[in-house]
Amino acid sequence: MKEKRKNILRRFGKGVLGTVLALAVGAGGVAGYFAYARNADMTIRLNEDKTYQTFTGWGSAACWWSQMVTDQEDREEIARLLYSEEGLGLNIYRYNIGGGYAPEVERVENPWRLTESFYYYNEESGAWEYDFTRDANAQAMLDTALSYGCIDTVVLFANSPHYTMTVSGMSSGGTEDYTSNLREDAYEEYVDYFLTITEYFLDKGVPVKMISPINEPQWSWGGDWVGQEGCHYEEDEALRLMHLFAEELAARNLPVTLCAPESGNIGDTTKRYFENMLADEAIRSKIGTLAYHSYFSDDDRTAKVKLGSWLDSNAEGVPVAMSEWCELPCVNDTTSIAAALRMARVISQDLTCTGVNSWSAWVAVNQHGTERPAAGEDFSDGMISAADDFSEYDVTMRYHAMAHYAKYIPAGSVRIGASSTIYPLVTTKTDDGKTLFSTSVNYAAFLTPDGDTVLVVVNEGGERNLTVRTDRTQMTVIQTDATRQEETVYEGAVQEITLPENSLVTILLK
Repeated sequence: MKEKRKNILRRFGKGVLGTVLALAVGAGGVAGYFAYARNADMTIRLNEDKTYQTFTGWGSAACWWSQMVTDQEDREEIARLLYSEEGLGLNIYRYNIGGGYAPEVERVENPWRLTESFYYYNEESGAWEYDFTRDANAQAMLDTALSYGCIDTVVLFANSPHYTMTVSGMSSGGTEDYTSNLREDAYEEYVDYFLTITEYFLDKGVPVKMISPINEPQWSWGGDWVGQEGCHYEEDEALRLMHLFAEELAARNLPVTLCAPESGNIGDTTKRYFENMLADEAIRSKIGTLAYHSYFSDDDRTAKVKLGSWLDSNAEGVPVAMSEWCELPCVNDTTSIAAALRMARVISQDLTCTGVNSWSAWVAVNQHGTERPAAGEDFSDGMISAADDFSEYDVTMRYHAMAHYAKYIPAGSVRIGASSTIYPLVTTKTDDGKTLFSTSVNYAAFLTPDGDTVLVVVNEGGERNLTVRTDRTQMTVIQTDATRQEETVYEGAVQEITLPENSLVTILLK
């Protein structure tokens, strides 16, 4: 226990907070501190003079659902919920450039996980050609979302090259684990294919700002698991491909940048892929953002602090995006406050620990099946859960988690200093992964373009009182918990408020 105490103290650091923890550990051991912190009153002090990253927006992927929406009324309602000022007001739309599929060989069984390609074989001409009337439902969903006026950034991304460019002849990955499925002689062909599609969307007037040709390169993609499109790339293969993209973007003088690349985790492999991209002069000149995915790091704040420190030292001046996250494995029902709090915790830590400039959920909509699940048994990971045929769909608690940030922290907001008397998420576990102690309070504060201050607090502990130290005089408190969704619970002069057990609170300060 002595060594464990020493490690925890090292994680807390020096200063007042470290002193408080040291006293708690000395008086009652590690368990004493965590018991204290779970319900302890807390103070958050805001410092508007200390600024960090400028935020560029919130988003989500239109993969794997937009191609399944066939009714225009449904498109209008979903777009209103996600991409209107009345709804979440998401300004980043991630459009999937599907790899297509040959029905006679494709192994993916779920139709939601397959996407019609613009590139097809014309039997009349006997040639491979582009038909931009294809993927019509997904295009109609994009057009509808754009009509609400909130989207300023469209990111075109691909999970796999077109299946004709792959070794296996399938967009669902190779036949062997951890082997690139992009044919050695098809690199240039993939670049031309992707940028031809990019030019189509640009000519159409779609605000394409970035392209992302590689998605989660370090994962196996293929072998025995073929649940979706995917393609593995070793570090040298990813570097070669992105270099070709950078050169061709310059040659075509296209007004888009690279998302380089979308790493599937925040571990050491992420740093190696990033290092390669940053060291390549052609790629560096075209990088719009480095991007990582927060999967499997939901309660690992320390790992994100380490990545944030590495980015500060090695990628200064380069924007960073958290471009995909959902709960994996999904153990919280769509109606559970735990689902909302887990998502909000991840958002808060990505904002404060790694300093991301944008944050996008994985899919905006996920399927729950053609039959309505029993109460408490819908484990969709989207912000909207839908039947396979969209005959019914509902917003989930994760939708409300996103709302606490996206509705009140617009693009152009700047993160400001915030410090607390309770240390953000600390978890102590046994060797077999069992959680022994946990105190979970996470928070992030921003100064908006309108000059207001927004503080979002995620309280996964017990009921506690919160005092906000600020020069502002008026506050509005919006709260989500087990019985409320985005309910305004207080408006008036700045005062101490109560955070209910397991609650999410957005505080608007004027």
